[in-house]
Amino acid sequence: MKQRIQISFMLALVSILCVCNSKAEIIWDSGHHVFSEGSETYLTMLNDASADITGGWISEFYMLNDTTADITGGEIGQLLCYDTSEVFVYEPSVIDLIKPFESATVDIYGGTITTVLAEDSSHTSIYSASIAEIGARDLSTVNLYTASYEVDPIGGTFGNGLLIGTWLYGGSFSIDLVAEETINHLNFIPEPSTMILFVMGGLILRSC
Repeated sequence: MKQRIQISFMLALVSILCVCNSKAEIIWDSGHHVFSEGSETYLTMLNDASADITGGWISEFYMLNDTTADITGGEIGQLLCYDTSEVFVYEPSVIDLIKPFESATVDIYGGTITTVLAEDSSHTSIYSASIAEIGARDLSTVNLYTASYEVDPIGGTFGNGLLIGTWLYGGSFSIDLVAEETINHLNFIPEPSTMILFVMGGLILRSC
């Protein structure tokens, strides 16, 4: 009798776990979707699916194949981008980790992001955001659109460099470089010489 009760209890526990797991994972493999509220442990996008993330909480967000996403709100633990996926991040999104792999593209226009880690041949552009750490390796590129910047090569929490400056489109930044090689993958746009041309052009136009 005792053994039968234990077996029944185990079967009930397994059933509960299966129900919880099914509710904790979403897979979108086509079409356009909107995630605006609630919480999910896993969200995976495949093929040519697209999405608007406007709110809610996602622990792990996986983007594969040719998927695209606009993130304009909510909180995400890990955003992992693969293949040729493309994501656009805006204020007031909150993301702990953005990690593009392979040939993925990430465009960041705002939001609060703890860490950006670029790998493989991924392409990341940052126009404005609150970012604590950046790391880059392999053949990845990270474009930083800045109005001004300074690099302390031995500064920061990790001792691999510290970036301080202002974004081209407003706001200041102080960003730790996660690895020593990261600086070799950063492109500062526009370059200082280009900024001088912009200023001179504005003065000429003002005098006309």
